[in-house]
Amino acid sequence: MLALRTPALEDLVCPSLESQFLVVEGSKDKVKSFSALLSRASELAVTGESLVHALGLWPFGICASLLKSLSFIPYLLSVGNEVNWYPKLGAAKGLSETALRGAYRVLAPSEALSRELRKEFRIEEKLVEVVPCSMGLERFAPPLDVSRRQLGIEQDDLVFLYVGDVWYTSGLEQLLLAFKLVSKEVGNAKLLIATPGVAREAELAVRKIGLERAAVAECVSPSELPQYYAACDVFVYVNPSDLVGRRVLEAMTFGKPVVAVSGGAAEEYVRKSGGGVVVEPFNVRGLANAMLKLARSEEARGVLGARGREWASRLPSGRQVARLLVRLYEGALVDSFRWAL
Repeated sequence: MLALRTPALEDLVCPSLESQFLVVEGSKDKVKSFSALLSRASELAVTGESLVHALGLWPFGICASLLKSLSFIPYLLSVGNEVNWYPKLGAAKGLSETALRGAYRVLAPSEALSRELRKEFRIEEKLVEVVPCSMGLERFAPPLDVSRRQLGIEQDDLVFLYVGDVWYTSGLEQLLLAFKLVSKEVGNAKLLIATPGVAREAELAVRKIGLERAAVAECVSPSELPQYYAACDVFVYVNPSDLVGRRVLEAMTFGKPVVAVSGGAAEEYVRKSGGGVVVEPFNVRGLANAMLKLARSEEARGVLGARGREWASRLPSGRQVARLLVRLYEGALVDSFRWAL
């Protein structure tokens, strides 16, 4: 089997299946261009690979679609937030639709993403398989002893945490404005922003708005994230375009109540679990009110957090996801054999 993936999407591949994969990874260092990626993938396909699992629509899904047209090799396609952009790019949308419709199954991590695929690319519902991105959540089980002081947090601070991107579309500016309102009424409130990349624009925004009790931690590695979740009291997720919602699941696993905006996977998880509060996106006052509600009630934080943790614990485990993937691989192979006959 041939797997096309990027390092950032490794959580979608079950580690127990790793030894059965021939992997073509794409990054600026390892694959300099799409043509080089396609050439390498073609070489592996010619050697006898009978199935492709492409993780990501561009370029891997497009590559898998081309391989199928040339070598009749079936493929599965796992997609994420990239589907937000390609419907708006003209020719790219056409190629995207071809890749999506040519897959044996399109794997989506949430119902929200499944709906977006059917809406924007007009693909049949039966083609989409919802596979929750619960792989590896066991790593986020609450540690027994976590020092808040390591993150610059005092024991009596009431901490709101945001983990994720800080692009202009992430809703971060609205979160900062909402926290300014919250901090006026809750003296011990603190906002902690943890981002996987460089966050200089976020730091500038914090200074511009004049938030004294807000801190930005940039380039936070996955191994460091559990400490941030454990240290917070409320998790706030304000990105309405996120159709994966992995960070919300991680926070719920820690038993943290969630304030989320509607329109994405975060809303789906909060409503299904009852583990938080949902507000309209880009509504500063509404977001501040929801944050204040949880800040003022330790009991509400405990109840909502427990609901979210209980719901997250029932999500498919790594082994269950692996068994589902194996069934899909087998189905793709059987389907391709029937077509050949």
